[in-house]
Amino acid sequence: MSSKKIHVAAWPKSKNRKNNPYNYILYEAMADLADVDEFNHRRMSLSSEQVLHLHWPDKVVADKRTWRMRWRSWRLRSAMKKLQKRGGKVVWTVHNLRAHKLRHPDLAKKLLEKFINLVDGFIFLSAESQKLFFEEYPRVRATPSIVTPHIHYGDYYRLESGNDLAREHMNIHEHDTVLLMFGKISEHKGLLELVEAKTNSELECVRVVVAGSANSDSITQQGISAAKRNPDFIVNDARIPTDQVAAYFQISDGVILPYTAILNSGTAMLALSLHRPVIGPRVGSFIALEEEFGGDWVHLYDAPLDAEKFDNACSWLRNRQVNVDIREIEALSRCDPKVVAAQTVTFYRQLLGE
Repeated sequence: MSSKKIHVAAWPKSKNRKNNPYNYILYEAMADLADVDEFNHRRMSLSSEQVLHLHWPDKVVADKRTWRMRWRSWRLRSAMKKLQKRGGKVVWTVHNLRAHKLRHPDLAKKLLEKFINLVDGFIFLSAESQKLFFEEYPRVRATPSIVTPHIHYGDYYRLESGNDLAREHMNIHEHDTVLLMFGKISEHKGLLELVEAKTNSELECVRVVVAGSANSDSITQQGISAAKRNPDFIVNDARIPTDQVAAYFQISDGVILPYTAILNSGTAMLALSLHRPVIGPRVGSFIALEEEFGGDWVHLYDAPLDAEKFDNACSWLRNRQVNVDIREIEALSRCDPKVVAAQTVTFYRQLLGE
């Protein structure tokens, strides 16, 4: 293997750090193996880069103007072709099987298919997501691909004592079971279903903390309004500053993610990174997380969420007796950013023929 660093353009590299530090952590861990620059998605030009690594290319087709969708998609494909013409490769980490909300879904699908046909290598964050992707796009099944774990966030967010987000300051009683729904709230996150399930639940002394900014779509806003009306919910529908993230996990007993559609969940990995058990639907990457971390750390239900499934999940959370520290679970070490970064660079080199 060559000792020379690979030159990579990443979209994004770190510009999304405030909302999700996944990319920042990955490329920081890659610093000894590759020189990574932020891909300018406005100019869409490349110079000496050997690899273009994309993460959410559907952003080029998430526009209300069809001409702009076509124009930006054409420019991205042109940049990809120019890179490939001089021997470079295009890699896509497939975080989502399809965009969650598009204004022109039929056109977006056609444009994304043209993009997919040009990709030289796919990176998936679970075997389940790889399987689902190739079922959706069987014609690119022969394209090189690898599965790498979702990196953990344990070195970025840290649980600390003495935070000012104490339970007593939030009117949470000592014997309450506290569930946390964390992250940006959007239609597919299932907040409305969670409120309905909790409202119809027979369990007492269960509080739900909802923390994260909310989209403006009607279903999300219905969920926010319903949660604020329910005295068992504590809602902070604003972006949570980085230095407060770990504190929300620290006051919780477990994290509930009632998604109605999901391929990969960074929030689930964030919860496990911060030693909090996860409750979620039996779909997408949650299946792999249960297999990797075990039933003591991940509890799955068959969607949709209802009161009975909510009660079962809370009972599991209250009754779980974990004898193994999650830091001792091998799956967490496989999610170490340095490990995943090395796997990613090895894949770059394989595609480049090194």
